[in-house]
Amino acid sequence: MFENLTEEQKKILSQEGDLIVIAGPGTGKTYTLINKIKYLLENNPPEKILVLTFSLKTSQELKARLKKEKLSFIKIDTFHGLAYDLWRDYFNKEPPLISEKEKTMILKKLFPKIKNPLRNEKYKEMYFKYLRSKNLLDFELLLYEVSKINLPDFKNYYIIIDEFQDLSPDILEFLKPFQKANFLLFGDPNQSIYGFRGVNLEKIYTFWHNFKPHIKVFNLTLSFRCPERILKYAENFKTAPWKVPPYKSLKENGTIQGFIFPNTFEEEDYLVNLVKNLLGGLQLENQKYRSTSPKDIFILSRIKNVFSSLKNKFLKEGIPINVVEEDAFNCFEKITEFLNLLEKSAFPIDKLIENCDPEIRNFLENLWALASEDKEKFISYLKILEPSDFINPYKEGVNFLSIHASKGLEAEYVILVGAEDGLIPLKLFEDTSEDEEKRLIYVSLTRAKNGFFFTSVRERKVFNFTLNKGVSSYFKNFPLKTFSPKPKKPKQSGLFNL
Repeated sequence: MFENLTEEQKKILSQEGDLIVIAGPGTGKTYTLINKIKYLLENNPPEKILVLTFSLKTSQELKARLKKEKLSFIKIDTFHGLAYDLWRDYFNKEPPLISEKEKTMILKKLFPKIKNPLRNEKYKEMYFKYLRSKNLLDFELLLYEVSKINLPDFKNYYIIIDEFQDLSPDILEFLKPFQKANFLLFGDPNQSIYGFRGVNLEKIYTFWHNFKPHIKVFNLTLSFRCPERILKYAENFKTAPWKVPPYKSLKENGTIQGFIFPNTFEEEDYLVNLVKNLLGGLQLENQKYRSTSPKDIFILSRIKNVFSSLKNKFLKEGIPINVVEEDAFNCFEKITEFLNLLEKSAFPIDKLIENCDPEIRNFLENLWALASEDKEKFISYLKILEPSDFINPYKEGVNFLSIHASKGLEAEYVILVGAEDGLIPLKLFEDTSEDEEKRLIYVSLTRAKNGFFFTSVRERKVFNFTLNKGVSSYFKNFPLKTFSPKPKKPKQSGLFNL
């Protein structure tokens, strides 16, 4: 039953009590998590095992994996979904939840001139006070309110948390009443990149080692995804409070190369040829790389504005592209329309799903199953969805996406565009953390199964900024090739200029 496990994975299976499993990139985290569930089922009833995730996307992916393993009876939910159930069971009614769009409208009304007001504790308290005065809840306030009610103690339960490095302060607060449960945390703290959502890695570290003083830490260090050379460079960008041993790989070598161009025109020309080469579109004698499919190439950037012109260049050259975050936003808009229809319609939900836009039908079918065909729970899931839940890099086309959107994904080749000082680490805006900026490079590198390339130019314009300080110090020890400006083509003599 427990075949094909590494020694590290076997240790995790047999270990009792509270555990933190730090799983490096491509080290079989989900495979280990599922085998741990199988191991627990040998001596525990399934109703005592609960799998929790932050995002609905991760919940759906895990549910599909569990179904494949004939484990669909295991309860899997988001933290907000569990809070919803606990509230409903306690008060015997549905929580009065607002949607993310309604939340945005309320925040604009309360704080018209303030960007990200909920990062400020004082403003957050004012916002919560407003919601309470209207007898409303958002999902964050729901977590706080549920943590105050008299809950069962969850003794002898096993609570398995996926991606523990993404836990926000409100989720940590929500977990306090569950102290008697056994906690099994899976994730990679070096991929903690959601500071803009209030996630703080130091606070997560302190919380777990105080909340569960005897918690044991295990590492998965053998990567099945990333080649040795890429992992070696990724070591420089580990900034988590937990000390993680160096990673090993089953794959040798791996390509890493940086390019410095005199201007963005030459950068674009070169990248068109590089991608054509990766796709196998060049003559065999000129081809350097094993040909790959367009969807197995990621073009990443710290901010999406950087590759606007490059997308057009690819299209002109006949290279198919997939603008992942734009597509995700379009799907999110379709979901919002579906939610509006659902709240007004008397038709059965499965009929509405059957007749909805084909692009979102499969997602809604899975979500309806995740909600156990409970209409109110299904609506609560629809209300918490974000565009990031629809990130899908599997359409046929070279994928353009921000580093944040690439987390949790993988590709044969990754090309990071815009490796200039000012973009990496990002200094155009005030509220960025140096440690988190390093972890973003760690995420970029470790998406690659075969090769990682990056580009920098002597001068790049982004918004109203001009970046001209050269390649980021983060990449100074990487292999770099500098291109001189191409000589200008001489003007053709006119017929009469003899």
